[in-house]
Amino acid sequence: MSLSSLFSIARSALLAHQRAMSVTAHNVANAQTPGYSRQRLDLVPADPLRGPLGTIGRGVTEAGISRARDRFFDAAFRRESGLLSGSGTLANLLSQVEAAVHEPSDVGIAATLDGMFKSFADLANDPSSGPNRELVRQAATRLIQQLHQLDAQIGAVAQDAVDRMKSEVAEVNSLASRIAALNSEILSAGGPGRSAPDLEDQRDLLVDRLSSMISVRVLQREDGTISVLAGDTMLVDAAAAQSLAVQPLATGGFRLVSAVGGGTVDPGSGSLKALVDLTTTTLPGIQLQLDKLAAAIVTEVNAIHRTGYTPAGSTGTDFFDPSGVTARTIALAPPIAASGSAIAAGGTAAPGDGSIAQRIADLAGARVGSLGGKSLREFYVEIAASVGLDVLHATQDAETQQALVDQAELQRSSVSGVSIEEEMIALIAQQQAYSAATRIITAADEMIQDLLNMI
Repeated sequence: MSLSSLFSIARSALLAHQRAMSVTAHNVANAQTPGYSRQRLDLVPADPLRGPLGTIGRGVTEAGISRARDRFFDAAFRRESGLLSGSGTLANLLSQVEAAVHEPSDVGIAATLDGMFKSFADLANDPSSGPNRELVRQAATRLIQQLHQLDAQIGAVAQDAVDRMKSEVAEVNSLASRIAALNSEILSAGGPGRSAPDLEDQRDLLVDRLSSMISVRVLQREDGTISVLAGDTMLVDAAAAQSLAVQPLATGGFRLVSAVGGGTVDPGSGSLKALVDLTTTTLPGIQLQLDKLAAAIVTEVNAIHRTGYTPAGSTGTDFFDPSGVTARTIALAPPIAASGSAIAAGGTAAPGDGSIAQRIADLAGARVGSLGGKSLREFYVEIAASVGLDVLHATQDAETQQALVDQAELQRSSVSGVSIEEEMIALIAQQQAYSAATRIITAADEMIQDLLNMI
């Protein structure tokens, strides 16, 4: 080996370990940077010099910078993150419905329903009392107002869910475009042979954010780019990104579709899955149950009230407007709304007959066929209890998923996280290797001086 070769080996060692120290310093500087993955400069022996007497080493060279990353841990984290986001979204929006239901309570719909039937019982005891008739009208009006208010509040939550869905779909489209742009930059940087770990970290961080909204699968390509699938839809493929849109259903609710082709996209998990379920199934289901309750109240009370007589001797009068059979449209019949004297209390026109008012009062505990044999109060209490259970389950799921996300993040950090202590140990080793390379140069220089002195 010539002395020039010795200088060349020392030079390659100096440059390699100087670069390695730069990478280590970069790790230390980004120890607290979100999404950053620990980097290492991969060093390999340089191609040996082949001569008549065999091969002679030519020092060290760089094979590129690698990231400490585990794809399985990434996939686990994204899966649990999506489930956490979905549970949290459900708990957040359903808790608003639970607050609107406000049960058990002394001022909720259940108590108001009891109050209306009690007012009819009081009227049955004194059918000729004008104040009692007015109390019946006021109690029914209060029940109607509460049903209207609850229906409006559920509608407001549903609209909020739709607005969030549209906003998150816009964010998904933005993230997909940015991931595609980073794919292009990574490819321009040379792909896996000339890696761009910082750009890859940025891309993975965007995929993490994407996974909280929609279930994703990541396919790694040989050229360093990735493809991202949402359900069966290719959301990102190299430098190309697919857009999603929110489409209303003819039967009510909404679905996610691809902007090109209009195919249905199954969100799988994440906040978008929760929002789709809420707007398509959960909230319409609650409103449907409230409508069944309103229709049963109107039908059962009117059926009895029509057979009664008002103080003026009129009969066949509806108590509720028969055209309003939903929680949104329920209303008093116009004559009742105008005056309590239109209320029929007796089965005959005889003064003191309160049999009709008593029959209506008895509806408080009567089994209603259209409600599956449940009383009006029982049916509403079941609606309220169902909402409460949904909130409880969503909250418990969110707590469980939070623990799983924390565990998945801990596993991922154990691989990709930066340990200052480990970096300091690596820096000392690199510094020593650098110092050793300088000594090789010093030794080679001394050898050259010895040769010159001999000449």
